[in-house]
Amino acid sequence: MKKALLCPLASLPLWSLLLFALLTACNPQAAAPPRHVKVLGFGSLTSYPDLAEITVESSFTRPRMRDAVQEMKVVTEEVLTLSRQFTSQPEDIRISSVSANKEYQYLQNSQKFIGYNTSQSITIKLTNLKQLESFMEGLLKTRINRIQHIRYSHTQADSLQREADLLALKEASKTADQLCRTSNVSKGKLLEMANYNSRGSSILADAVMTQETNMRLEAKGIGTAGLRMTPDLITFGSTCHATYQID
Repeated sequence: MKKALLCPLASLPLWSLLLFALLTACNPQAAAPPRHVKVLGFGSLTSYPDLAEITVESSFTRPRMRDAVQEMKVVTEEVLTLSRQFTSQPEDIRISSVSANKEYQYLQNSQKFIGYNTSQSITIKLTNLKQLESFMEGLLKTRINRIQHIRYSHTQADSLQREADLLALKEASKTADQLCRTSNVSKGKLLEMANYNSRGSSILADAVMTQETNMRLEAKGIGTAGLRMTPDLITFGSTCHATYQID
């Protein structure tokens, strides 16, 4: 009687092994991650700028604020009258708000109030760079105090940047082809792609060149010798990070 009861108990390990085998067969093994290759591509285009933005400033200090404001308005109108001769759209001329402050000078070990200072800046966009030299000559005949900067750019900057992005992607694809051929494998589909400019911060290139003149013009005898009238080429650069599947 005892022998008959022991037989089912002895067969339990066998049933456990069979159950484990069935469970293992039902759970598929994790698929191996697809093989891939990561590459870099670089693309760039150069072009001469076709527009310039010039920012000038007028500033006056007078004992009475209204006198300082009035004189600044006269100079601002001189600049606007000149600028309208070289621009075609009202939005090509931007005028800042008037800034007014008390001005002091350190005299005899103390700060002495010398008057009220008012200032205003004007930015003019020229879309015909052939007129730039004539425009600058006209500006120097006005009573502006300072040329803050000349900023060169291109009206088709977005299109040129997209072309640079495509060149970078094409180079990345060619690099992946060469690596795969050398390794005797086939390049598959594109898995990931990202474009960056030369600074690596965004898709936009450094497509603007700024000449920081910050030139004070108290002495108008300087002419245009201190200003650079011939801008350099603008470079539109792009870097493409691409990941391709290996078949």
